[in-house]
Amino acid sequence: MSNSELDSQALIGSTSEPQSNTPVEDPPSKSHLKNIKRMAKRVYVKDSPIHGKGLFAARDLKEGESLGRLHGMITKKDGTYVLWLNKRWGLEITNSFRFINHSADPNSALTDTKVVALRDIPKDEEITHDYGWE
Repeated sequence: MSNSELDSQALIGSTSEPQSNTPVEDPPSKSHLKNIKRMAKRVYVKDSPIHGKGLFAARDLKEGESLGRLHGMITKKDGTYVLWLNKRWGLEITNSFRFINHSADPNSALTDTKVVALRDIPKDEEITHDYGWE
């Protein structure tokens, strides 16, 4: 599923229209804290040769492995860390996944709000995603 096909309702589990700047989860929920701990074992942020800051593998990651979940706020405004769900709604990413840089040959993908390795990723390799730019 491409980013443009993601549905904002699937992300927040609601059938009603999301409210602008409404948290996807009320931090610090147990699942949010668990996600932070899981991410700290798998990824870290440092300067990127691609652009600005980047997200890197803290250890060898296996193909299909979940790296963690996106957390953020629903928004209608564009911004540096906004993942557009459709033409109207975006998710302003608030955790370390906001530092995933673009690559036409990515090593990770999104499934709903989960980031998954598309192939084995060696320790210290930058985590990348195809933003769907044409």
